[in-house]
Amino acid sequence: MKRLVEEQFNIVGVLFHDDDDPLRDDLYRETYTQDYFKLSAQYGFEPLKTLESEEAFAKANGLNCLYFKSIKSDAFYNALQALHPDIIVLGGGWHELLPKRVYSYPRLGCINTHPSLLPEFRGTSITRWQIKYGVRQSGSSIHYVNSMFDTGAVLAQKKIVLGDYHNVTPQELFHKLGALGASMMPELLRRIDEAQAILPMLSVSHNEAYYSYFKKWTWNEDQLIVDWTRPLRNIHYFILSCTQEDYKYLGPIFYINKTKYFIRKTKLHPKDTMPIKVKGSGLVYVELPNGNVGLTSAVSKDVLELVQIQVYTNSLTNKYIAFNPKEMLNPLLNTPFTNE
Repeated sequence: MKRLVEEQFNIVGVLFHDDDDPLRDDLYRETYTQDYFKLSAQYGFEPLKTLESEEAFAKANGLNCLYFKSIKSDAFYNALQALHPDIIVLGGGWHELLPKRVYSYPRLGCINTHPSLLPEFRGTSITRWQIKYGVRQSGSSIHYVNSMFDTGAVLAQKKIVLGDYHNVTPQELFHKLGALGASMMPELLRRIDEAQAILPMLSVSHNEAYYSYFKKWTWNEDQLIVDWTRPLRNIHYFILSCTQEDYKYLGPIFYINKTKYFIRKTKLHPKDTMPIKVKGSGLVYVELPNGNVGLTSAVSKDVLELVQIQVYTNSLTNKYIAFNPKEMLNPLLNTPFTNE
């Protein structure tokens, strides 16, 4: 929306979900933001939560704001007919599947920005799924909306490279892809305006292993137990995909000396860049050149650096501060990791 305002597109209305989110109140949001950054400093988590208000931006720029609980309602459809837009632009989706009478109403169609290289990673919680599967590249797509989620014809795509040993969180990836989608939108809208017609689809081909629909991410505790039989690369990206915006929430679970912990942050390194030698196929605690403690094995090509852990609790009032475990783990250096 900000990019379209800056480029002076004629925005006839902006739709917001009519809910009771207290962050919609400017004064509350300001106080909440201050408290959030204080908690971040106190408990050791990165302040990744999005706190900017699109609604406040729309109002500040004199845009016509509309509020509806459901885009499927007759009330919304009546409002849509009154606005009579040439095109509908969804800025990253809507929580409901749009009915045909809505997405087919504008003569130039209805388009959506999606944070993946479609047809890869259709669905929701998409940046978490991409991080979990350790993708080396991602991107943003703009596509026509149809009767199913994220299956409409792709009109534009751009890629970003994440690399083999990245530490990009789902939240950071979401912001990167949002900015990428915003950079593509003005040019695409001008092409549509010039053509005054539905544009032909872009031919795209990516990794078919990711062409299925991904459901909303769940935080069931049994799904958060780290499987240490997996390669360290898989474990790192699983932990990274579980990055939370506040450490009062659940995270990946493991054990040290019969104590249950959340493992909040790791880094992955190629083992051949470090002066580390271990014997045996099992994981061993090792000291890294930076003084931190990591895990590796004789058969692994990687080293998993243990950057931050937190004592486990299943309560939303978690008061345990996340910490670097190197001092606690120093007595265990060069001994087997047992996860118990």
